[in-house]
Amino acid sequence: MSNVLPLLLQLAAAQPLPTLDEVQFTECLTLASKDPASAISSASLWAQQKGGYLARACHGFALASDFKFDLAVPMLTEAATLAQAKGDPRAARFWAQAGNAAIAAGQADVAIDALGKALASKSLDNKERADSEVDRARAFVALGKSADGEAALATARQLAPENGAAWLLSATLARRLNKLPDALAFIQTSAALLPSDPAVALEAGNIAVAAGDDDTARKQWEQAIKIGPNSRQAATAAAQLAALAAATPAPTSEPQSR
Repeated sequence: MSNVLPLLLQLAAAQPLPTLDEVQFTECLTLASKDPASAISSASLWAQQKGGYLARACHGFALASDFKFDLAVPMLTEAATLAQAKGDPRAARFWAQAGNAAIAAGQADVAIDALGKALASKSLDNKERADSEVDRARAFVALGKSADGEAALATARQLAPENGAAWLLSATLARRLNKLPDALAFIQTSAALLPSDPAVALEAGNIAVAAGDDDTARKQWEQAIKIGPNSRQAATAAAQLAALAAATPAPTSEPQSR
């Protein structure tokens, strides 16, 4: 959800002669990014006081920021629906947020529907559309629709070639589909775009071991641990290194000559 807040703040600030609701929306989003629990309470009260879809949008964002994704989905969906009925172009961003939260809540089918509505709008720029296509790909893969996931990622890479996440997820999906040459090409681009991301190094190791290159896999997993020692990816890399070491036969000692 982190990539959505700056866009919403920019949109809120860009409104001509901001109303009290617009000012409150901006303040609510800022609070949600710093103190989600307080923003949840504030937005809930605002919604009860006829804050409309802006109150619901901030309430949903605050819930998602507090990792309460299952509660965020209906709130953001309602905000998007009401905003769309009012002709507010921000409805597309609210739909995108709803889709993102639905993925985190394990509601892939709901995510695809929300993201489809976001992408149907003309108000998203290429970067935003690429982010939504990446999310759509994640939802498709969760539903076992790999071909649809590949198509969504191809669109994302075309819309925003600088989107490192699109290349990383493309590499992961290609590896899972045993398309190793594609996976290698995708991960190389991702590494150039995200050189300090432990997830990229972890996936590079996964691709290397799938290709039978244990030495490169080992180096990449060690790099993942070095980049983000306290990250989830580092823990996975450490487990992969242990499994690789256990599967590697110990070197046999040559008999000594007399």
